[in-house]
Amino acid sequence: MRYVFLLLVYFTTSAIFAQDSDAYKSVTKAFQENFNSQNVEAVYDLYTSEMQEAMTKEGVSRFINGCYAQFGKLKSLTFIETAEGINSYTAEFDKISLVMELQISPDGKISTIQFQEP
Repeated sequence: MRYVFLLLVYFTTSAIFAQDSDAYKSVTKAFQENFNSQNVEAVYDLYTSEMQEAMTKEGVSRFINGCYAQFGKLKSLTFIETAEGINSYTAEFDKISLVMELQISPDGKISTIQFQEP
């Protein structure tokens, strides 16, 4: 009986993590595509309403255009780890490699995003 219970817990948590993983894959793919095309409107739409209020569309435009000019195209995002609800990725640009920290809300919107040196 104990093994049946553990198996049930495993499958339940696996399904939850898989959904979470799929959401992150979708958001990172959309962010990368929209960053590379410098589609500020689409990147802005990926943010939660709180992030939109904090950054404004003009702020997102400065962020996207500034990063693109400084770093080049975002060639790849490789998952590193999840810590305290934030996923970390190696962000490989044309000119530099950075760590991108990303957190998404339950509705699949970006609630935290930042780039930093490894």
